[in-house]
Amino acid sequence: MKKRRFPLWSLLGAVLLGALVFGSGAFSSPAPTDAQRANAIDSIIRCPSCEDLNVANSTAETAVVVRATVRRMVDEGKSSASIERFLVRRYGSSIVLDPPARGLTALVWILPVVGGLIATFVLVRFLVVRRSLDGLAGAGEYEVNGLGTTELEERRRFLVRSLADADEEHLAGDLSDDDYLALRQRELRRLGIVENRLGHVRREAVAAAGTATVTVRRPWRIRRSRWFLTGAVVSFAAAVIVLLVLTTAQRQPGQSVTGADPLTSAQRVEADLNQAASDQNRGKLTLAVELYQSVISGHPDNEVALAQLGWLEFQIGQQSRNTSLINDAKVKLDRAVFLNGSDYAARLYLGTFLLEQDANYRGAVAQYRQFLADHPPKSVVTEAAPVLRTAFVQAGQPLPSQFPGG
Repeated sequence: MKKRRFPLWSLLGAVLLGALVFGSGAFSSPAPTDAQRANAIDSIIRCPSCEDLNVANSTAETAVVVRATVRRMVDEGKSSASIERFLVRRYGSSIVLDPPARGLTALVWILPVVGGLIATFVLVRFLVVRRSLDGLAGAGEYEVNGLGTTELEERRRFLVRSLADADEEHLAGDLSDDDYLALRQRELRRLGIVENRLGHVRREAVAAAGTATVTVRRPWRIRRSRWFLTGAVVSFAAAVIVLLVLTTAQRQPGQSVTGADPLTSAQRVEADLNQAASDQNRGKLTLAVELYQSVISGHPDNEVALAQLGWLEFQIGQQSRNTSLINDAKVKLDRAVFLNGSDYAARLYLGTFLLEQDANYRGAVAQYRQFLADHPPKSVVTEAAPVLRTAFVQAGQPLPSQFPGG
């Protein structure tokens, strides 16, 4: 008798369902942070000046502006839905990469679900039909459960002769190829049933030491197979539905399909700092300030963002004669030096502040000496040489040996 494989189907379906549910992070994902919410929104917002690229992966100026807008609105406590509506009003509905589930775009969400249901139905039909066909091989006229060894031997010899006769008739041209193949397939299947049953009866006879054993059909096995089949189908259908829901449904902010953030917090900070530095080098100070502020809002003790933002605020404050901005810049520079005393950039910025804003030449020299002791790149030292020379001269101190030409 053919061994049923429905228990394996049930097990595989259950494992797949469990993997999808637990892999989704539904039971373990903590509440998303503001940075994760902003990252999630960035990942579904199209770059206004790019083609099929989200603002999270674009370095275009328009993408930087959108990222800064999203972070500002998140910091203000706005919901993800309200931020998306704001961006749609400003840039149009095409700004959102995930289409809304209404009108014709609803088909994008409906079709995968319908396709999954159709696939499940086809699978069910396939399994049921296949099981029915397998059952026919051992049912009806070829029911062999009640036959003894003698009857089974006679049937086996009959089937062997039938196969031999089919071969002869086919060779003689009395059977077409299609009829021959169909007949041979049927007889081989019957022969396999008889031989399996015959082997089972012989093993029972040996175990019973010659005692006749009457094999009784046990309907509970049939019912058990049906339960296994039902369990397999239900598990597979549930797995397909869960997969579709996890793929198409609105996810928690900051989570991907698997519940994980596409970028770690450290990677996001590094990307923002690199983009801000690029904007700063290209003279786009407003964009750089927004990015540095975004980093500090999530990581108040990031000394790089504090030093760079403090330096930018000092420059902007000097140009606009904004005393409040200049004072805020001094606070940030002091904090950056306190957090990382070996950051040569923070030392250079603070020394220049003391030189140009406070005329504190000795304080500036002290910062510049530490700046040089931290072994900055030669190009940076060369660029800073004029202010360093001014500070040492005004303080009446000799130029250090590390000074270019000193």
